[in-house]
Amino acid sequence: MTTKAKKETTKKPTKSSSTEGAVGSITSKEELKSFLLSIRDKMAEQTAASIFAVSAVHHVLNLPNIYALLDNENKEIARDIWLRLKQAGLQLRNPPLLFKPEEEESHSAG
Repeated sequence: MTTKAKKETTKKPTKSSSTEGAVGSITSKEELKSFLLSIRDKMAEQTAASIFAVSAVHHVLNLPNIYALLDNENKEIARDIWLRLKQAGLQLRNPPLLFKPEEEESHSAG
């Protein structure tokens, strides 16, 4: 195979959005904060569908190191996203990781 043929067969990296790339590589509190803020911003700008935000938060909450990554600030951002999703009309149960049991009752009643 010539060098020209080798160059043609190598894959070029595909361009992806910042949130798609960040999902697989969240390893620090700062990266989680950046990812959550990007979700919240997209929701505020109405450039992301609600299902995108739900699936992104679901993915984040299922990270193996979520307890280490979820400090008070990140938890508040994630709670804000969750409450915005509920205000948008999605029928969701509050995740225990973000909400205390007594908060579940007060948010579901309203």
